[in-house]
Amino acid sequence: MNESYEQICVHLNGLTASGKFLNAGVACVDVAGETSYVCGRMEPDGIALVDPTLRLRMASITKAATARAVVNCASRMKVSLGCPMSDFLAFAPEGITLAQLLSHTSGLTDHAGYIVDPPAPMSDLLAFPGAVSGDIGYFRYANLNYILLGLILERMTGRRFDRVLQEEVLGPAGIAGGFNWVGVTDRRALPVWQRRGDTMSQTADGPGTDWAADLVWRDGAGVTLANYRIGQDTTWFSPHAGLRMNVLEAARLARFLASDDATARKQRQVQWAFNGRNGEDCDGLFTHFGAGLTLYDGHDRIPGRLVGHAGHALGFTGGAWSNLETGIAWAYFLNGSADLTEGQDEEAFYDPDELAIMARL
Repeated sequence: MNESYEQICVHLNGLTASGKFLNAGVACVDVAGETSYVCGRMEPDGIALVDPTLRLRMASITKAATARAVVNCASRMKVSLGCPMSDFLAFAPEGITLAQLLSHTSGLTDHAGYIVDPPAPMSDLLAFPGAVSGDIGYFRYANLNYILLGLILERMTGRRFDRVLQEEVLGPAGIAGGFNWVGVTDRRALPVWQRRGDTMSQTADGPGTDWAADLVWRDGAGVTLANYRIGQDTTWFSPHAGLRMNVLEAARLARFLASDDATARKQRQVQWAFNGRNGEDCDGLFTHFGAGLTLYDGHDRIPGRLVGHAGHALGFTGGAWSNLETGIAWAYFLNGSADLTEGQDEEAFYDPDELAIMARL
């Protein structure tokens, strides 16, 4: 077994045994095969977590998958990533390109929110003060970019978002999970928990979820896709954070994103590099970004050449990364964390215990 993998397992065991996190997991994919491990409890007073195949909401790791589909479809359909998003969305501000959405340099923000409940249109959200800052080229991490990319992907292809992602990313990567549980036949879930002071509460996929529905929305409410409108209702799939996977599937995604095909190479090209003035660098932890991928190459706190994406939401903390030097793909999660972004103006990456994991990747 890989020495780093053993060290991460020991680290996760210590975090869950201390009660800092409810449960945790890690997976590794290399030339020798695939390995996964989980620890902790299913719920605060429940049985031990021993099944690494349970799927959970993997938050913004989702963005890397959405970006891969956009880059691949645009390339195949001869659509330049430099084209304005207003070519697909008539209500969009002028001058913002697909590449800028992919790299969070669009000037859009989450200050006005980023999800609307259909049938309300996304144009209503963009009309809110603060949604459009106008600082095109400035790196500001915003979920709204990826909600809009989901809409654009459907309008570009004429197909439903989940079906495009299944064909372009999930199937080829070996992932049987899906977006907000659409198309997932095995719906055995690991609920997401969030710490609030000394207590934890479930925030996603708990026992009140409508598992018989086509799709699971906020608070576990079921949604039917019978009257779904392509290019309008895409927000149901949460293109920014709705992907349900287990930890091994997340590692497979990381391996897929580090492959040597033309789309993967294009996705890994640097779209933004921090120069001290051109973005929010999250305490020095964001230095380079591609098309839906965070890039590291010799960072003083995150060593090695890593490509991938982190996720932090509702108590979930995790990441899916490939080390381009070793060829090993990794994924990990910590479930039951506090809200790292509460009271802050920008995203907070990473939890110190997560940095300890990344240092070993």
